[in-house]
Amino acid sequence: MNTAMAKEPPWMELQEGIWENILQRLGVIEILKTARKVCRKWRQICKEPSMWRVINMRNNGNLTEIGYQLEKICRRAVDRSRGELIDINLQYFGNDKLVQYIAERSGKLKRLSIACCYFKVCESLVEAVQKFPLLEELSLTHTAITIEGIEALGHSCPRLKSFEFNKSLYMGSVDDSDNEDERNEEALAIAKNLRTLHHLHLIGNSMTNKGLQAILDSCPHLVSLDLRLCKYVSLNKVLSSRISRNIKDVKLPHESLEGLEFSFEACWDEDLSDSMSDD
Repeated sequence: MNTAMAKEPPWMELQEGIWENILQRLGVIEILKTARKVCRKWRQICKEPSMWRVINMRNNGNLTEIGYQLEKICRRAVDRSRGELIDINLQYFGNDKLVQYIAERSGKLKRLSIACCYFKVCESLVEAVQKFPLLEELSLTHTAITIEGIEALGHSCPRLKSFEFNKSLYMGSVDDSDNEDERNEEALAIAKNLRTLHHLHLIGNSMTNKGLQAILDSCPHLVSLDLRLCKYVSLNKVLSSRISRNIKDVKLPHESLEGLEFSFEACWDEDLSDSMSDD
């Protein structure tokens, strides 16, 4: 009787690779706070760096229950990866110190996605991308990057193929400027520094036809281009023909935003307001 009770159930004899696959379907928070405490085998598996090659900290922005623990949890997950991290997704939390922490420990990173951090990480991104020589995808949603950051991407990330820089209509003051050079500053920086891109998403960008023309001239490998909410782009026959002829997947300025994970037409919160007022 005691022997039967002490014997592990058959499902515990599954190979570790299968257990890793199962556990990786849980979120980072669930693994660190719950799964690793279930049994010794799970605890051992959760210590393996291969469990932390992908860190997905997706959430709905309601942080009342876990609040500022997210940053601490993220750091623990990065530590557990032991330099093997290749993909990380941060949503609704993050700051310069956290981005720097990740950069110093993740030289193999291939994909970085940050959403709804507004102006909280734009300074650290300049230095961080210089430590990601293998970076292939950078996705920024409602998260700012400076011109210097775009330049650093071009200099330090030769493998970069996908750049998503999607933002609200209300992010930043350039949108209110009558200066065409200012409106096109980001687009021109992309055209000059990110010539090997295959995928470029610029939802809500302030560029005009001038910026778009520069991108088309300098990025011949583009296969997808998202121009939704680029309200200062007015496609003429020449531009329209060129885009349809050379780029397979195109989203035009007037096309619907339905189905996107984040809101773009009305995105304003206290964090954004505070960030814009800080001097």
